Amino acid sequence: MCEKIKKLAVLLCFAILISCSSVGKRVIPDSEVVSRDIVVSNSISEIKQKFNEEIKPQNVGIYKKGFRNWKVILYGKQVYYTVFVTEDGKIVSSERLDYK
Repeated sequence: MCEKIKKLAVLLCFAILISCSSVGKRVIPDSEVVSRDIVVSNSISEIKQKFNEEIKPQNVGIYKKGFRNWKVILYGKQVYYTVFVTEDGKIVSSERLDYK
């Protein structure tokens, strides 16, 4: 009798373990990862088009943390700009900020 209870308990624990396991499948979005040069180039083009200021590539800082978007800071003569760019090179947002 005790032997049957042990087998039943082990079987029950095994069933609970399997039912709580994740069997899902991850889906990776179809996107192209671009180089830093393209991210910088797209950011400079965005600032030229939106704010009409020419920024040289040596006046650009580019930052990335984990799987987030690129953060690009472009330094102008009187102001600086922040541009957020996705991993596939598309502009998310851009803004103009004053030096303080």
